[in-house]
Amino acid sequence: MLMQIVIADDHALFMDGLKNLLLSRGYQVIGMAKDGLEALNLAKKLQPEVMLIDIIMPRCDGLEATMLISATCPEIKIVMLTSSENEQDVFNAIKYGACGYFIKSFSSEKLFELLEALRRNETPVSPGLAGKILAELSEHQEGRSREKQQLTERQREVLALVAQGDTYRKASDQLGISERTVKYHIQSAVDKLQLQNRQQLINYASKAGLLE
Repeated sequence: MLMQIVIADDHALFMDGLKNLLLSRGYQVIGMAKDGLEALNLAKKLQPEVMLIDIIMPRCDGLEATMLISATCPEIKIVMLTSSENEQDVFNAIKYGACGYFIKSFSSEKLFELLEALRRNETPVSPGLAGKILAELSEHQEGRSREKQQLTERQREVLALVAQGDTYRKASDQLGISERTVKYHIQSAVDKLQLQNRQQLINYASKAGLLE
């Protein structure tokens, strides 16, 4: 069966060139998105096998899109196809659910090797980045216990209720606190973990084991 792929990149010429390259090798490009929100919508609608996503995009960047897609469509394999070799970008991409990380400057043959590695359920990365990922993951494992300690017991209680779908009002009723206090605890947790919003907090907390 041909691999079905969606491309997300805000550079139209790059996407068109990549699409033609993939089609020439027998891959199916079933959708293209110019930002992270479009990528999320196409993921839900088309359910591709693989998504190739750039990091720097308008409205919703590739890292946030990866986190949202991984949370809603976990069966989709996401590869960051980007020009960024920033170590934190590499680590965040894997942490948020990407199956691979590939630098745009490498050859087309390397890209096809990456796609075939995905078929074998491997986690392919560009040469030279594997060591960075391992080092970052090692530091992350050491820091997880500190993150759990960083959130107070009340913050974890509030987060657990909100994560399972409770409204702020329902969570406040269950915990015997005001709705304003629930909002305060959620925002404090967002700030402590240096995230951007409640959804990022829920997704990250679930993946990092902070709800255990």
